[in-house]
Amino acid sequence: MTAVLGVDPSLTVSGVALVSWHPGTDFPEPSWDTWRGRGVKPEVESAETNRGRIRLMLTEILAFVPARLALSVVEGPSMGSKYTPLADERAGLRWMLIDQLMARGPVVLVAPTSRQVLAHSDPVPRGTTSTVRKRLVLTSVQAMVPGANVPDHNVADAVALAAAGAHRLGLRMPYTAKQEAAHARVAWPVDSGRSPAGMGI
Repeated sequence: MTAVLGVDPSLTVSGVALVSWHPGTDFPEPSWDTWRGRGVKPEVESAETNRGRIRLMLTEILAFVPARLALSVVEGPSMGSKYTPLADERAGLRWMLIDQLMARGPVVLVAPTSRQVLAHSDPVPRGTTSTVRKRLVLTSVQAMVPGANVPDHNVADAVALAAAGAHRLGLRMPYTAKQEAAHARVAWPVDSGRSPAGMGI
């Protein structure tokens, strides 16, 4: 079995998607599992309470993740954005998550700009609100991966990331030329994508 994980990490609601398939067998169709990790904002923020918040979200994200993964694809930071409250804690969550996932297999970070294209390749008009942009991503991912349960934009982002990882390992996604170009720009781990059938576990 080949399994790829996609994660859109957040301290509030994290989207998680796991796609698995059996290359070279009579069961080639992928199986999709999705879930959301939900965090709790502490009443008083301190080193102790923020650590607890991060560890709770880690537990929520990793709840159904298998011991071995062919690849994990995690959304990286938005490097062009202004520093915002809890940015340090979000970075802490991301790197604690990466540490846990690296024990299960290779991990790659995908920039939000690349994830946006991988999820929705049509041009987004200038001035489009965040709410409309998220709705476009949700609709596009639901159409691209009809076998996945995609209830909101958090999960949509995670599905888009898992789909990109699966595409790298031989599970073809219905990408446009623009999406293929964005996919090619990702710094995929050296060992990923060598076998056209994927990487078994």
